[in-house]
Amino acid sequence: MMDEKRGYFELREERVDLRKRKWRGVGITILLLLLLGVSFWGSGAWTWRDGWVYGFGDSRDEPEREHTSKTVFSWSQITPSKELEYTPCFDDFLCARLDVPLNWNASDKEGELRAAVAIVKVPARVPVADPRYGGSVLMNPGGPGESGVNQVLSSGKQMQTILDSPLPLSEPSNGKYFDIIGFDPRGVNNTTPRLRCFPDAFNQQYWLLKFPDYSFLWDYRSVLGMEWARAEAMGASCQREGDESDMARYANTAQTVNDMLEFVERHGEWREKMAESIVTSEGISAAEKKDIVERTAWKKGNEKIQYWGISYGTLLGQTFAAMHPDRVHRLVIDGVVDPDDHYSGTWLTQLQDSDQIVTKFCEYCYEAGPEKCPLWTGTSGKDVEIRLTRIMDDLKTNPISVAAVGHYGPEVVTWGDMLLHLLSGMFFPYSSAELFFDMLAELEVRNGSRVGKMKQSGVRAAEIPAECIRDGPFSDACVTSHYISGMGSFQSISCMDIAGRNNITKQDFREYVVELRNQSKWLYTSWARNKLACLGYTVPPVWFFEGPIAGNTSHPLLIIGNTHDTVTPLRNARRVSTLFPGSAVLHQNSQGHCSYSSPSLCTGKTVREYFQTGKTPPPDTVCEPEWKPFIGCLKKDTNGDCEKLNADDQILWDAMKGVAE
Repeated sequence: MMDEKRGYFELREERVDLRKRKWRGVGITILLLLLLGVSFWGSGAWTWRDGWVYGFGDSRDEPEREHTSKTVFSWSQITPSKELEYTPCFDDFLCARLDVPLNWNASDKEGELRAAVAIVKVPARVPVADPRYGGSVLMNPGGPGESGVNQVLSSGKQMQTILDSPLPLSEPSNGKYFDIIGFDPRGVNNTTPRLRCFPDAFNQQYWLLKFPDYSFLWDYRSVLGMEWARAEAMGASCQREGDESDMARYANTAQTVNDMLEFVERHGEWREKMAESIVTSEGISAAEKKDIVERTAWKKGNEKIQYWGISYGTLLGQTFAAMHPDRVHRLVIDGVVDPDDHYSGTWLTQLQDSDQIVTKFCEYCYEAGPEKCPLWTGTSGKDVEIRLTRIMDDLKTNPISVAAVGHYGPEVVTWGDMLLHLLSGMFFPYSSAELFFDMLAELEVRNGSRVGKMKQSGVRAAEIPAECIRDGPFSDACVTSHYISGMGSFQSISCMDIAGRNNITKQDFREYVVELRNQSKWLYTSWARNKLACLGYTVPPVWFFEGPIAGNTSHPLLIIGNTHDTVTPLRNARRVSTLFPGSAVLHQNSQGHCSYSSPSLCTGKTVREYFQTGKTPPPDTVCEPEWKPFIGCLKKDTNGDCEKLNADDQILWDAMKGVAE
């Protein structure tokens, strides 16, 4: 398998070692899944609202605490500006805070209220005066409530590699090189005013620890009553009606779309200024100056967006295309949300294909054999799935006790704990599917030590610092590294998007749970909480876009969907394509949430070609992944080893693998 090259794919044993080294990170991911799935949908989904799961990542404030940096940086060092004024940050990134109206449809009095959008940039590898400069590409990782700043800090350079021309800078070409831009949507992370649902990190953690195990949902009326009351309390805390610091009613998708448009416009202004500073330097001929000025001129009111959004980020992209169809240059949506279902608050178009992911994992397990899959058994993938289900079901009535060891106290491993690990594998097969099977095999013999340790590793003591007491509750001083800004923002954004139309009764909710259970036995428990999340919101958004989500865009959209997506089925991609004439659907034949969860060189090249030239794939194009759980690489040579990639494909694969991991 070319292990001496360590290039294309690693050996299974090496991948297991990698997972062991990353086990603490997985524990944090599971905590996030709990937060998000527990309340809403979450790309990152991850059971946030994806459970809201439309997107995953670490949404904690002040990401500089999470990003390895040799220099100290704080967003408070940057004064918000109505122009793009970049400051060096995180060693080799650039940061800005863009001053925008708090309400894009404000009256004269409200127009004085402002917000500051946190922006981070991976600079293009060529200056703006270079004819190969391709402009800026905005990214969004989903949520709602995921931090685009954290997304670009963690994987922006790999994304740049995916989109940039593969040709060397020294070689003349028509290839393009892009700025990669991450931003925190309003109400998220470092964008201000901040949305706060908890007075401090300690109270947030205390709230989280009171969540019931998923195995209790939704079988008892008393559980529904408690969840109902908790949802009301949470919503009322996020909105805080009458509080002048209330941000919730300004934090909806349409407002963020206009923030994006403002960035696009200000980028054109910035590009022109940068070019002007270059042409005034010595050594440039008059003809060159004229060419540069014409190419880089700010097209006031006509600058167009380049965008790549995943999960909930696809809703941002669709809403942008509907509100500003003439301002689209390149727009990719990957893991597609049904806009009508989202904005109506129905939330019933997510789970239709979810359980098929587990079925496919079990088929791959059987195909790979007992040496590669610890749950291998029987005569088919169906037998493996029966074994998996049996182990999971046993945990409902027979949780596993784990004695205290070292700094970890006594623990109990439950069905709910393993459900979150299962969901992590369903969302991100490349990084998590095999790990879930490994852990389940341990639990089958009643060994819960690893899972118990992972469960406790994601929890850290959250104290109330003296500065928080000094500045008061909900202040920035109260938001330590333990405060997760995504918890609250995903509810608020979604609830403001439906403009208070969630008039649900308890009987309605019981019927909703039954419908979700018929769609997915694995995700319905977490996803059902979405219906309750808006109970405490009593004030509608100050302004929202009334639709429709459709339009004839100035350039066709590229729409990507997996065969089996955890919470954004392929059918959503195909339906949305009918709303935007000329758009193209790229079908990736894989499992997981969004294409990056199971990397495909075919998909990567298609996305690159789209950003480079604007070309969309032919109808009915299907891209295969490079890898499947347990089976490993799919393209093998005559010796049964993974095919060797050429140099350009190896660079692209490494970048895509980096994003997936």
